[in-house]
This record gives sequence, structure tokens and C-alpha cells, in this order.
Amino acid sequence: MYRIKNFLGLIFILLCQCQMIGQEPWEIVKDKNGIQVFTRTNSVSSFKEFKAVMSFEGEVNQFLSVLYDIEGLTNWAYNIKEAKLLNRPREMTQTYYAVAKAPWPYKDRDGIYLNEISWDKESKTLIVAIQMRQQGFEVNSDYVRMDGYGYWQVKEVSSGTLELVFQMQIDPGGAIKAWMANMFVTDSPYQTLLGMREAMMQEKYLGKTYKFLND
Repeated sequence: MYRIKNFLGLIFILLCQCQMIGQEPWEIVKDKNGIQVFTRTNSVSSFKEFKAVMSFEGEVNQFLSVLYDIEGLTNWAYNIKEAKLLNRPREMTQTYYAVAKAPWPYKDRDGIYLNEISWDKESKTLIVAIQMRQQGFEVNSDYVRMDGYGYWQVKEVSSGTLELVFQMQIDPGGAIKAWMANMFVTDSPYQTLLGMREAMMQEKYLGKTYKFLND
């Protein structure tokens, strides 16, 4: 079963990368505090895709501890003001709902996020496929529902050192113009990785273990 999950996770990443046909190459737009942010245009959407990369001290268990604490998203994920777990039938699958603040005069945005987690023991690489769903939580007229897809990739490059990749293609929906959204596309990945790095050092996320990482 775990091998199947790993295979599905890798297929998801390959599908994301196949979208490169007709795309511009990645352009680095920020390099600060050990975090590099890249953006590119593509044939799928007028909204730019982003990718953020950083290497830092940490353990895969810590990353998972933070990821599983859905209510804690409001403390570190960029502009998230509300988050709640909807479903976690097993450690490797979870669905959650989150609301993100949007600049005035636009409505705040909400989204339903499905995470499918896979672990490759040989390469010591964790992949969290992200798919934003349109149904699964009641529609609130105060918000505009977002759409998108992406992934987290966490690789143990040496003992105690991780390389973290966060990549997303997001359509914020509503009346926000692509040119305006693209002006701020670097903020979300940069601030999110900063927040993740700081959160992983908190005591409540230390010392936890997950069985599938050792199977």
C-alpha cells in the first residue's frame, strides 16, 4: 500500500511538471534569508505559478507535526485567518478548510485542500500532493472560493538537514485581475516558508514519530 501511495505521489509531481510544455522557464524573483522564490507563466492560467525552495536544519517528523496541526496554520501560513480539519481517515490523507485574507476592497478567499502524502524511504523524500477542491464544505457568500494545485516536497539531504520545496498554481477567483495578483505572488511562498521554518522549532512539534516513515 505504501509503495502504491509513493507511486501516486510521484505521478502527481510528474503531471505538474508536464505542464511545463508551453511554459516560460522559472525566473528567480526573491533570494533572502535562505529562501529562493521562483515564478513562471504557463498555458494553464493567467495567474503565475510559484515555487519556493530552502534548506535548513530539521527532521521530516517535525514537518509532518506542523502539517497535521491544521488549526495551527493561522500562526504561520501566510494570511490564513481560519483553518479547520475536515477529514483525516489515515495519516497519509487529510482534507482541511482554510480562509485567507485578501486586500481591500476584495472579499477574503477560502479553499478546501486535499493532501495526499507519500514517503520514499530509499531517497528519504516526502511528497504532499495538494489539490484544491470545489466541494466538501458549505459555500459562504462572504468569501470567494479558490482553485489550484501543487505540492510540498521534503527531502533529507543529510542527517538533520532538509531541503523543502513548496510549489503552487492558484486561481484566486472572483474579480481579482491576474496582473494584480501576479504583483504579490512572491509574498505567499516566501512568508509561508519563513513561517514553516519557525513553527518546526516550536517545542510542541518536537519528538513526534510517524509509523509509515519507518515502514
